[in-house]
Amino acid sequence: MATNNNLGKLAFNGKSLLITGGDTGMGAATAKLAAQRGARVFIASLNEDTLKKTSDEINAAGGECRWIVCDIRHKDQVDRAVQAVVDAYGSLDLAYNNAGIAHGPQITHELDDELWHKVIDTNVTGTYYCCKAELKQFMKQGKGGNIVINGSMAGIAGVGRMTPYVSSKHALAGMAKSLAVEYGGYGIRVNFHGPGATDTGMMVQAIKDVTEFRKAHPNDKMLSKIQGPLNRNQTPEEQAEVACFLLSDASSGMTGAIVIVDCGATAY
Repeated sequence: MATNNNLGKLAFNGKSLLITGGDTGMGAATAKLAAQRGARVFIASLNEDTLKKTSDEINAAGGECRWIVCDIRHKDQVDRAVQAVVDAYGSLDLAYNNAGIAHGPQITHELDDELWHKVIDTNVTGTYYCCKAELKQFMKQGKGGNIVINGSMAGIAGVGRMTPYVSSKHALAGMAKSLAVEYGGYGIRVNFHGPGATDTGMMVQAIKDVTEFRKAHPNDKMLSKIQGPLNRNQTPEEQAEVACFLLSDASSGMTGAIVIVDCGATAY
């Protein structure tokens, strides 16, 4: 797939890009857009079927994409995924740490501790494993690098009945800022992408979970303003535009930034 010369600094010009959770939703949309702009994409996730489907679609459209099954909760699998990118493309240039999980509404004082640990292990520890492996490779290569952590608007705002999820996303915002400070001197940038309500499979499940919760708790006093003043959800493609901007040289002056894309929901 030829890179559009009119893209300027938005073009990736053959840079290698690892995307976790790259088989569906925002991850897949970002993989497709980045490939259109000249990136050599490598997607990782849990599901072999959807990985293959997304990769085949990108390659059929003239892009370059490979895939690997990876559970980010396991450090050895993350290390193997990073090495797979290097083996395939010669180096790792960019990373979009997008993989993560959500959960339905939970009353915090009744919360099953197992759910807490599952969310933190995946969203926080798993992302830490990704950043650690990517940073190690960047330092080995000695030519800088760029990491974008996909968090959530919940990284800067509270959402009732979602304590594990919100806590994990706040942690990721802090992780991005801390790594930006620590590695900026090596030419490595780290930014936080915070989507709001986006029309993905995860959002479909979230709506079902909220509906069931409200049926079971008709007198619940928890208020929610997940849609902003634009009064709509975002699309995966809108989020992909922001992710690719942060991954590109067009955002070269940005690191440690918290970039929220939520149709204004956190403006209230």
